[in-house]
Amino acid sequence: MPFANPFLKAVSSLDPCNRKTSVALELMKELPLYASNVVQDSEKEAYDLEIHNFQNDHFSDIVEESVDLWWRDVEYTSKYPLLSRMAFALLTCSMNPKWKVALAY
Repeated sequence: MPFANPFLKAVSSLDPCNRKTSVALELMKELPLYASNVVQDSEKEAYDLEIHNFQNDHFSDIVEESVDLWWRDVEYTSKYPLLSRMAFALLTCSMNPKWKVALAY
């Protein structure tokens, strides 16, 4: 079933299995709209370069695991620092009291 929510569509582009398509590339370009505090204006060009490189990169060890764990491994390589930061901002949520209350309803 396709996602109707634009945010969920954009976040789905972070799944490594969804790479190498023009749709995923365009959705990744939209991610900063949903987490405007993650990539600064001065980093925008570097972010765009990272998503293009990420889309064309070869990952031989993509296995079915939690996407956030996969991004943790990518972060350890320091290859895509801005994209990793974006992934963690969108794939994880803070467990502060405001979030707990919001998620409860």
